[in-house]
Amino acid sequence: MLRTQIANRPPEHFAKGMHLAVPDRRESRVWYLHDGLVRLYSLGEDGREHNHGFHGAGDWVHGRLASSALPGCCDGGALGVEALQPTRAAAFRIDELDAWRQADPAVAQFLLTTLMALTAERLEREAALLTRSPEQRYIALLERHPAMLDAVPLQQIAGWLGITPVALSRIRRRLRERGG
Repeated sequence: MLRTQIANRPPEHFAKGMHLAVPDRRESRVWYLHDGLVRLYSLGEDGREHNHGFHGAGDWVHGRLASSALPGCCDGGALGVEALQPTRAAAFRIDELDAWRQADPAVAQFLLTTLMALTAERLEREAALLTRSPEQRYIALLERHPAMLDAVPLQQIAGWLGITPVALSRIRRRLRERGG
C-alpha cells in the first residue's frame, strides 16, 4: 500500500538551497525523498545553525510534526530541512500515514522498522559525540558516507561532527600527512 502511495504521489522539486521545512514552523507533512540530498538542522538561540543529519534517496524527513495523533510530541524547536542538491520529494500528511498504519499491518511494520532505524542512528551519533574523538568521528563518516564529502560543504560537515571548520581542516591535514 505505501509503495503504491509513494509511486502515485507527484514529487515536488527543490533546487539546492530550497527548504522542505523551515525551522520553528509546525508542519503536518512528512517527506519521502526520491532523490537528492537534504540536511536536517536547527537554529540556536544565537541564530547559528546546528546540523542534525543528512538524508538522501529512500529516506523520510520532517521538521516538526503538528498532529493530534502525537500528543505532546515535538513541542520544542523545529528542524529545518534544506536541499543540498536538487531534490525530488513527495509530501505526505501525518494523518494519512497514521490512517494507513492503522489499516495495513505491513505499513505499521514498515513505519515501526523505519522509526527504530532512525532512533538507532540518532543514539549512535550521540554516543559518538560523547565517546569518540573528532578525528575518529570524521574517519567513520568517510567510511560510511564517502560521497557526502563531495556533496556537503565542509563547514556543514564540521558542524555535524561537533567541531569548527578550522578543527576539521587540521584533522584533514593530519590524515593527509599520515597518508590516510
